[in-house]
Amino acid sequence: LQPTEILDLEETEHRMAIECKSGVLWVTHSGEQQDYMLRAGKRYASKTKGKIVIQAINEACLDIEEN
Repeated sequence: LQPTEILDLEETEHRMAIECKSGVLWVTHSGEQQDYMLRAGKRYASKTKGKIVIQAINEACLDIEEN
């Protein structure tokens, strides 16, 4: 993702795991009370289904898995 680029993961039937490979990502998940900042090597795994929005703070690379 390029700096400030947004990736909108529409509400899915699956839980998701997001791993930041490089850069910094901001992650928000509908239904959760906090947002997450992921730096390279960090991972966020959703505990519930719902819409997830990811924004690159700077140039970033990520992996997304459905659980």
